[in-house]
Amino acid sequence: MRARRLVFAVNVAAWLMPLSPPASGAASVALSREEAVRWVRRLLPLPHEIRLDRKVAVPRGRITVALRPGAGLVERQAAEEISSFAGAADGKPLFTILVGIQDAAWRQGALSEARRKRLESLPNRDQPYVILPAGDSTLLLTALDGKGVYYAARTLCQLLEASARQRDVDVPLAEITDWPDLEERGLWNFPEPASWVPWMASLKLNYGKMSNTQLKTVERGRKNGVVIEKSLYEQARRQAMQYMPYLIHLNFLDASGLFRAYPELAGRGDAALAGRYFAHKRGSQHRVPFAGHPLFQKIVEEWLEDMAAQGVDEVSCWLSERPAEDQRPETTAAGQFVLEGRALVNAWREVRKRYPGFRIRLFLSTVTTERDYRVVAEAPPEVRIERACATALERITHLPRDLFRYPLLDHYAAEGRWVASYDVPVGANARVDTPEYKLPQTSVHRVRDYLVQLSQRRYRGAYGMLAWSKKARETYGFSTAALAEYGWNLNGRSTREFAVAWATREGMEDPEAFGEWSEIMGPVEFDVYDSDFPIAYSWGKFIQLIRERRRPYLGEGVFRYYTGPRDFSEKIAACDRAMAIAGRFRNPYFADETRIVRSYVRLAHSLYELAEHVSTDSLETLAGQERLRESLRQLEAAGEENTGAIRLWRNHLGPAGWDRPPNMDSSVQRVLDAIQGTHTTVSEIKDFLEGRYFY
Repeated sequence: MRARRLVFAVNVAAWLMPLSPPASGAASVALSREEAVRWVRRLLPLPHEIRLDRKVAVPRGRITVALRPGAGLVERQAAEEISSFAGAADGKPLFTILVGIQDAAWRQGALSEARRKRLESLPNRDQPYVILPAGDSTLLLTALDGKGVYYAARTLCQLLEASARQRDVDVPLAEITDWPDLEERGLWNFPEPASWVPWMASLKLNYGKMSNTQLKTVERGRKNGVVIEKSLYEQARRQAMQYMPYLIHLNFLDASGLFRAYPELAGRGDAALAGRYFAHKRGSQHRVPFAGHPLFQKIVEEWLEDMAAQGVDEVSCWLSERPAEDQRPETTAAGQFVLEGRALVNAWREVRKRYPGFRIRLFLSTVTTERDYRVVAEAPPEVRIERACATALERITHLPRDLFRYPLLDHYAAEGRWVASYDVPVGANARVDTPEYKLPQTSVHRVRDYLVQLSQRRYRGAYGMLAWSKKARETYGFSTAALAEYGWNLNGRSTREFAVAWATREGMEDPEAFGEWSEIMGPVEFDVYDSDFPIAYSWGKFIQLIRERRRPYLGEGVFRYYTGPRDFSEKIAACDRAMAIAGRFRNPYFADETRIVRSYVRLAHSLYELAEHVSTDSLETLAGQERLRESLRQLEAAGEENTGAIRLWRNHLGPAGWDRPPNMDSSVQRVLDAIQGTHTTVSEIKDFLEGRYFY
């Protein structure tokens, strides 16, 4: 990892062209080191280069926000958000905040040539920004693009929040040069978009999958269209965010009525059924389309054109989610995914004839790499490539932490092709095939590790997935903020400093203590959740291990991050230290989380000892029998500790029923599967052993 960038001072006079004479206002005062630290802790993400040593107090309502002439919508949004903290003008201005992109006609806010060239040299050219003071009464927020101006405004707003309730506004005379390390940062599945989009934008997250992109019901012989969240799409664009409409996985098109209207477009044969994930349990088997039919391409073209006509400039197009193939000779000769990619690209080319700036992305199949090489090779370079749910395919066992590599896409990314991953582990389990295991994760270490790896692989976009419909901010607000922090500035704060900053912004009573708790629990949670979790429970792998009397191997599977038997007790001891800290917080959430993580370590320890005993002992002696009974008692106790800890956490989050999945049969309580997985594991192992080996 590169060394942390040093903060440096700048000679403002050398960088900034002379401004108009400032209005007479209050004189600035020096900041103490402690006050500067408190202020910087309010910034999330942390800017790359910042100097903050002076401030000026201005009466609320005496600050003017001056936009450059001809400012665009994003610049206007930036000025509006600053004004909400500065207060409505009610007298002669004493302080001026200049807001706008670098425009040759805007002499008042022009940068020197050297400063402009520096901006032009920074990564992700449309997002870097500069904040510079001129004397004690003017602050300039500028960039080469409106997106950069908006990010400058968000930085200033976070600083102004510190005096939001004061009569005087403390304006920092900050000198900041900043840019993102990753071009796109965000989430592909999140709830309540009307509130989440502005919250994400406030953290400089700039990507979100549009929650409600609905294909209109397909009717034979009629033109096809799409319903998008247009007002929220436009709001997101004003906040420098891409709220991305999408075409759903092509094996889900039956829900749109496509095959009822056009049965000739349905994939032929049972091999065209993509099946369902373990978590889905019942319902459609998701038939893939006959993607080589000219009519299919025409319908896709109509969907894309309808979105372009509504002002959308880019759409994410999702190939079928799971391996399946139409059995017509035309398809089997080329491959299902190849024909899907061709249909999407050819439809896009037709739409581009009428909407030249329109773009698409190809979202590759999630759980297979089948013919990716041809899909990507056939797509023009301007078509961006997205990959999701690939951690199981990409994982390479490595000490001290596993690597994630996909040589094909990594090669393209290294050559400069635009590639993004949806697999940032913001949730406890990052695998899409087990989204029902909804558990707390507060591990910035795990999120940062994955982002560092994506950056090393030269990926351009990094997104996570949330499976919650409610309580998402309470459960994964920390992880989402970690994505915002390290997606922007990989080598800025330490993990402890980030946790302290997050706790400061959240108003926790002791941010330093939270930072200590996070440093203890983050690595343990990394170990627990970045193993064969929750597959070992949800797919009965532990049960099979015991039934086959196979010896467990430390360093693999759910025991991935245990190198020796002592590691179990050391992790439990770490959890106990963390519990002593979390127990002092008013909010019981982090104590509850500590109990859950500790219980999973204890459960893994009990399962390891039981498997080791069963695989190495003939069980023919009284001593062996008693040891087996004691091992089972320990397993049952560990299981009860685990399920009890999960129930306590969920009860503290809200009354019964808050976690029921929307629009699902009441019997499908996916959010309770973590409890059920533990119960099934313990009970089936107990029944198996008692029925065979107790005499």
